[in-house]
Amino acid sequence: MRDCVFCAIARGEEEAFIIYKDDLLIAFLDKFPVSVGHVLIAPIKHFTNIFDMPEDIIGEAFILAKRVAEAQSRGLGAQGVKILMNNNREAGQEIMHAHIHVIPYGVPRRGRLQLSRDEGEEVARILREALV
Repeated sequence: MRDCVFCAIARGEEEAFIIYKDDLLIAFLDKFPVSVGHVLIAPIKHFTNIFDMPEDIIGEAFILAKRVAEAQSRGLGAQGVKILMNNNREAGQEIMHAHIHVIPYGVPRRGRLQLSRDEGEEVARILREALV
């Protein structure tokens, strides 16, 4: 989809701190994180929400969410992790491209401040190395 920021990230047209990418999924740092290491996982192909996604991609996305959560624990020392998916505006979905939030807890809180380039590069590097 041409006007979707997550599609642009997947195509490499929009900058993001990418920690994982394959043929189905992309994982990158949230530009306005709740906490350091807040990751978004989105399908490469545009789907609006979970209701549009094929079940195999949903399964792969949540398997990746588990792996990202483990990387947040290993790499950032997260004491807990929240995995959530908002579906439709009424549920808090802001970007109309299906995505899962993987939010580490027990790491510095940010309160939705914009991620700096230096911090993004460092956190992305740590998570890429810890993602096994």
